Amino acid sequence: MFRVATFNIRHGAPAHRRVDHRSLLETCAALDADVLGLQEVDRRRLRSCFRNQAAFVARRLGYTVVYGTVLRAGAFGHYGNALLVRGSVRDVNLVQLPRPSRRQPRGAILARVELRGADVSVGVTHLQHHPPRFKTQPREAPLQLRALLDILKQRPQPRVLLGDLNLGLARAKPLLAAAGFESVPESPTFPADRPRATIDYIAVDGLSIVHSQVAPTQTSDHRAVVADVEVNRVA
Repeated sequence: MFRVATFNIRHGAPAHRRVDHRSLLETCAALDADVLGLQEVDRRRLRSCFRNQAAFVARRLGYTVVYGTVLRAGAFGHYGNALLVRGSVRDVNLVQLPRPSRRQPRGAILARVELRGADVSVGVTHLQHHPPRFKTQPREAPLQLRALLDILKQRPQPRVLLGDLNLGLARAKPLLAAAGFESVPESPTFPADRPRATIDYIAVDGLSIVHSQVAPTQTSDHRAVVADVEVNRVA
C-alpha cells in the first residue's frame, strides 16, 4: 500500500494573503504522500520570492521531483505542475493539452515511478477553468481530460491521475469511469475555507482505493485530496 495526493497550491498563497513557503512545506509534509501532484507551482517568479517551489519542497522532504512548465512568466519565471515521488522516476513526458481557444495553456506530466516494489504510471495535470465570462463558449476541460486519459491509457497499469480537473462531479466522474478509472473524492475541495465545489481528484486504474480524505489547508484556496491505494492482484 502507498499514499498519493493532489494539491493545487496557488503558488503557496491563500486567497488575499501573501506567499508562505513555511506553511506550504508544512502542508506538504502533513500529507505524507509517496506520490504528490502539485498544480499552480511557481519557479523564479517575483510573486513567490523567486523560489523554485517544487525543488524547495522536494529537497526539504526528500522527494524526487519533476517540474512541468505550462507557461513562461517574464524573463525567467515559470508556472506549471510538479510531480514529487519517494522513489525513482523514468519515462517522463511533458504533454501540452488541446487548447481550442486563446485561453491559458494547459499541460500534464506523465511518468513511470517506482516505489515500494511497484511500478506505477502517473499523470499530474491542471485543466482549463471556465469563468462566467466564457459561459457561452464550450468548456475546454472535458476535451483536455479525454485527450489526457487517452495518452495515459497507453502507459502500463497500474495508473494514477492527480489533478485539478476544473470539472464538477457530474462531469468528471463519468469521463473517468468511461476510461476505467475509479476516482475520489465525493466531497468538495474548493474554496479551501468553505468548500462547495469538487474539482480536485485522484483517479486510479489497476489500483484499489483503500481510504481517502479531503485535507483542510491554510496554504492555498484549494483543499488537498489524499488516498491510500494498493495494487490490484490478479487471481
